[in-house]
Amino acid sequence: MPALFLVIPTLVLGLMGLLLYRRLVRAPRYDSPWVRFGAIAAIIALSAAVFVGFAYQNASLDGTLPRVVGAIGMTWLATAFYLLIGALLTAVVALGLRLAGRGDAVRGWHRRSVPVIVAASLLITAYGFFESRWLQVSETMVAIEGLPVEFEGYRVAVIADLHAGPIRGTGLTREVVDEANNARPDLILLAGDLTDGTTRQFGGDLAPLADLSAPDGVYAATGNHEYYAGDAAGWVSLWRELGLLPLLNESAIVERGSAALRVAGVSDEAGEGENLPELRPDLTAALAEVTLDQTAILIAHQPGVGTDPQVSEAGVDLMVSGHTHGGQIWPFTYVVKLANPTVSGLDEIDGTTAYTTRGAGTWGPPLRVLVPPEISILTLTRG
Repeated sequence: MPALFLVIPTLVLGLMGLLLYRRLVRAPRYDSPWVRFGAIAAIIALSAAVFVGFAYQNASLDGTLPRVVGAIGMTWLATAFYLLIGALLTAVVALGLRLAGRGDAVRGWHRRSVPVIVAASLLITAYGFFESRWLQVSETMVAIEGLPVEFEGYRVAVIADLHAGPIRGTGLTREVVDEANNARPDLILLAGDLTDGTTRQFGGDLAPLADLSAPDGVYAATGNHEYYAGDAAGWVSLWRELGLLPLLNESAIVERGSAALRVAGVSDEAGEGENLPELRPDLTAALAEVTLDQTAILIAHQPGVGTDPQVSEAGVDLMVSGHTHGGQIWPFTYVVKLANPTVSGLDEIDGTTAYTTRGAGTWGPPLRVLVPPEISILTLTRG
């Protein structure tokens, strides 16, 4: 099985590299051996750097050099994607020229278009790098039928997908904490994927989370990335040390006078094989104390949890999630829609009101394109 995980990405990266070489080097007939061998060497080296990046994020490699090489590889992954889009679009034009009997103009078209493709891809990558650092605080009103009057105007901060550690570390976490605290929420919910790797590698990058402040506490549920390096229990333990309150298939009560709000959290499905029961997903246990006569919020990292009939049957009034990154890099926004019932913002999933935050960080390529990072502030209202 591990070999399969290597074979598939190798084939994908190999095919991508071959297409880029043929379109950007062979088609315009750059015949210099320095250009050709240089392009081949660059594509191979950058593709290898992608594997270093994934290995570093999953704790298979450690140290400064793998971190730098991995960051280069992940950036190349995005640049290559946009190069490929440009190559395919201009190839369509070349095909049109051939069909129109203008085959003699194809080589010139290739020569003229290559610098444009390269420049545009580099500019988009650079823009995406800066956009990933334009953290926004979004404000959304959420109407909840039967909301106790004591919770009218109640402010809930939803934070997810920092992925702190492999690319951005303590600085990102500190910025998120400061922005969240400045919004003065009544309650803070962390919806998973706060980091990658292991606590040994990146535990210190989450240290600023200890300064998160809300009158009714800071609750957290696991995301899939807490599990990938095999240290989910370590991360949950660290959360507790930082003063966060993990909700592992369980719920808690927030009280305002005689009124109560129940907050539940379900562990992510990536924990299916974990030894500790609380780290395995158990939606039934998470919703065990949720009742129809009580306002309830469910933290579930993946919005797909909302399609489980138990969510609507239990009477969950609001589910908050992350996971999608809003697509992170356009046009992946449309691809992510194929795998999730909702991608970002306020929506409804099988009758349950759901809010999916775009997340505060990045995974894979350290950039965002037309999908800025956010901290979400939800203001509850009786409608």
